[in-house]
Amino acid sequence: MCGIAGVLHRDGSPVDEGVLARMASTIAHRGPDGQGVKSLGAVGLAHRRLAVVDLSPNAAQPMVSADGDTWVTFNGEIYNFQSLREELKKLGHTFRTSSDTEVILAAWKQWGEDAIAKLDGMFALALYEPKTQRLVLTRDRTGKKPLYVYEDDRRVVFGSELKALLAYGGLDTTMWREAIPQFLTHGYVPTPFTFYERIRKVRPAHVEVFERGTLKRTFQYWEYPLEAQTIDDDLPTIEARVRELFLAAVERRMVADVPLGAFLSGGVDSTLVVAAMARASKKPVKTFSIGFEGYPAWDETGWARLVAERYGTEHTEFKVKPESFELIEKLAWHYDEPFGDSSAIPTYIVSKLTREKVTVALTGDGGDELFAGYPRFLGAVVAEKIPSPLRRLGRAAVKFAPHGQEHQSTFERARRFAEQASRELPARLRNWVSVFPEDDLKKLLKPELQNLARLDRGYEEAFEKSKGIDTLNQVLFVNARTYLLDDLNVKMDRASMAASLESRAPFLDTELMNYVSRLPGHLKLRGVTTKWILKRALKDFLPEEIVTRKKMGFGVPLGAWFRGELEAHLNEKLLASNSPLREWLVPGQLEEMVARHRAGQRDYGLQFWNLSMLDAWLRRPAGLPADLVAGSRGTPWSP
Repeated sequence: MCGIAGVLHRDGSPVDEGVLARMASTIAHRGPDGQGVKSLGAVGLAHRRLAVVDLSPNAAQPMVSADGDTWVTFNGEIYNFQSLREELKKLGHTFRTSSDTEVILAAWKQWGEDAIAKLDGMFALALYEPKTQRLVLTRDRTGKKPLYVYEDDRRVVFGSELKALLAYGGLDTTMWREAIPQFLTHGYVPTPFTFYERIRKVRPAHVEVFERGTLKRTFQYWEYPLEAQTIDDDLPTIEARVRELFLAAVERRMVADVPLGAFLSGGVDSTLVVAAMARASKKPVKTFSIGFEGYPAWDETGWARLVAERYGTEHTEFKVKPESFELIEKLAWHYDEPFGDSSAIPTYIVSKLTREKVTVALTGDGGDELFAGYPRFLGAVVAEKIPSPLRRLGRAAVKFAPHGQEHQSTFERARRFAEQASRELPARLRNWVSVFPEDDLKKLLKPELQNLARLDRGYEEAFEKSKGIDTLNQVLFVNARTYLLDDLNVKMDRASMAASLESRAPFLDTELMNYVSRLPGHLKLRGVTTKWILKRALKDFLPEEIVTRKKMGFGVPLGAWFRGELEAHLNEKLLASNSPLREWLVPGQLEEMVARHRAGQRDYGLQFWNLSMLDAWLRRPAGLPADLVAGSRGTPWSP
């Protein structure tokens, strides 16, 4: 796990290594073990190293191929690098290191662009061939590792985080106005967009090829399997295959030359990861969990201790207090853009805690997304079976029902289901997970911003692409290309990298995803039982208490915090006369929200968190020091 950056000058002028060093220094947290820069004429590559596999200086980057024809700067891990190396050895390649980076270079030499699809892992990388002047940028299948690109007539600037790009200086940082309604809807700006007009995210599983300074081709090398129900094995065979693939995925992610452990929430997914690690390890697994002091309904540490005791792990836990909200400035800096998932707070804290003892941590991320673990997936299937007239009647009736005090209460979940069930499936799914559902957003934002937004764009594209498969698998595909990509993966990458910790997600293993994605929906969701096939395939790993416990999720008690310890924050920041939010919001709407929240008429904790993140970003653009921002054109903090 590392950080990368680079520059391509379209006029052929040489790239200054001092500029590359400045760019790399902004992402030193991603790689505290070393820095490398290389100017290759009109292209420059930079790297920050977190040494995990092959700790020797020989594995430092940027790295050049054995024949000197290709350079690479690479962020991530290639989990099948050992098998690829053996295959390449048989084809005549020799290796001077034991790193996965050198395997990438040899694979490129052997297979060219076809090599990318052979890489199984999480990665963002840049390959450059000085002789052909070909620059290749690519990103892993699910978007675990980030890669941003800025383009204008003079240059292409890229890197793992926005701050690395902006450190180049002199870039056009004009804000993309549609980003505000997009963020307040999704809690993020959907890929490939960012808060900046000229900066984009490379799409997951895509390759961008620049030749002599020009973007010549972009192609996709992988997609979630969309063939409907193409696995017709009997149930015992399917269970055995799911088990086999999952255990192999965990073992592949235990390859490291540094200490490793696991995040343990006490839910099904993290329990299975820890159980599989304990099965494969000769030493006790180091596990880490986090809870919320004074809020037992949000605290999973008791469940985590139960699992830790069963598998004899070396367990550490930490409690989050409302004071942790002070991390908002730090998080704003690390995330570069407003980020709406408040669980970034405990994720960062548990990452920091974990990094004190290990360098790599396995997580349960992706289990809900692959095996249908969220209640909204059940809701999507159920809603499709309800006749349209009844759905419309339910939406009309719920308008007269009062809101509850807790956003995640059963009553509020039922209310959101009824409110959105009559909409078309893309809009329904989007509104279920929106920070501000469409009706609320119209009340909040000034008309000029509302007219910009195409809120369902990503959902509609994904639904159109997945037509023809069963409803559940279609919803899972859409979720993978929206929420998993731009929320969960971003949250984990930035929070763990802020602590210089590498996080690995076995559930996002390529072979496992390729197999499970092709299973019919009824094997993942059986009645009201979520993750049905996963629980059956690995039932001997799961304590009965974990299987039957109510799903909690990894949230934060924001509603209660904003009625208590954090109430002052509303007055000091959001309601302040100098808040930049006033340029974008309808006068009086925020004050009305605060009054209703304080009176217990509605839980706006999630909304206040998102507005706080937006306020912090607008006050302090991308968290960059003033001297870096000063060299850029445009004013991202003003309308």
